[in-house]
Amino acid sequence: MSKKTYLFKQSTNRMLELIANLSDGEKVMPNDIELTKLLKISRTTVRACIEDLCTANIIKRDGANKVVLRQPTPDDYFDIQDKDSTKDVQIEKYFLGLINAGKLLPGDRFSELSLAKNSGCTTITVREFLIKFSNNGLIEKIPRGRWKMVKFDEEFARELVSFREMVEMRALTELLKFPKSHDVWKQLQQLLTKHQEVRADMENRYLEFPDLDRELHYIIQQSAKNRFTQQFFDIVSFVCHYHYQWDKTGELERFTVAIEEHIDLLNNLITHNNAGSILSMEKHLNSAETTLLRCVEGFES
Repeated sequence: MSKKTYLFKQSTNRMLELIANLSDGEKVMPNDIELTKLLKISRTTVRACIEDLCTANIIKRDGANKVVLRQPTPDDYFDIQDKDSTKDVQIEKYFLGLINAGKLLPGDRFSELSLAKNSGCTTITVREFLIKFSNNGLIEKIPRGRWKMVKFDEEFARELVSFREMVEMRALTELLKFPKSHDVWKQLQQLLTKHQEVRADMENRYLEFPDLDRELHYIIQQSAKNRFTQQFFDIVSFVCHYHYQWDKTGELERFTVAIEEHIDLLNNLITHNNAGSILSMEKHLNSAETTLLRCVEGFES
């Protein structure tokens, strides 16, 4: 892999974490198929990352096994903090933008080549993104490098909402334990200001709400400091949020209700009203469930 993409760097870092977390005496990494499933990347990316780790003398291949030679150091990890300019993020923003604008609807078909051409990304980057995205149940692979937008049914939606409630309520309880000196409270105060500015001109700025929604739920879920929770955050963004984005009916009213629920939650969080925060979060998640199920039922009718 001549150019090290964000996906490659991120995947390598996650492999380094797997090595660092191996139990005492354990010296063999999972096989390629297990890594593909665990990291939700293609075997091509797995092999490229393994080759890089071998070059760095962190592991070595011993037949079908990958033997750990040493523990990773901080210098072995890639710095991926400045990720917004990468092609991987570029194709994600472009693809989700198509969904948000109603240009990709359930049943629509599209090709890797057309996405690559229109987004300015390579077909390899596009394919890696689509493989990862397909795990969320919104698209499926069809022959000849083509994909199809699909929809999930009410049962899937209810299961997802139920799991979302468990994850986010747990993350919220962890957030409420943070000391008042923690930087997260400043982040939430700044986010509250953004919400208030958009709410004051909602008719003209309501399309800014999806980004505010993502930012708030990201901060909350980050509080759990759980790698599985972070993976679930992508599913929430892709499945929950962007699925009901397909239904534009009453969008302004829907976003108005949601932003007011956000403001209520943020006010309770910033004033450290634990009971109020929990009640606000429960109300917001219940509203999100109602919205999602209504949209699913609309597409099934």
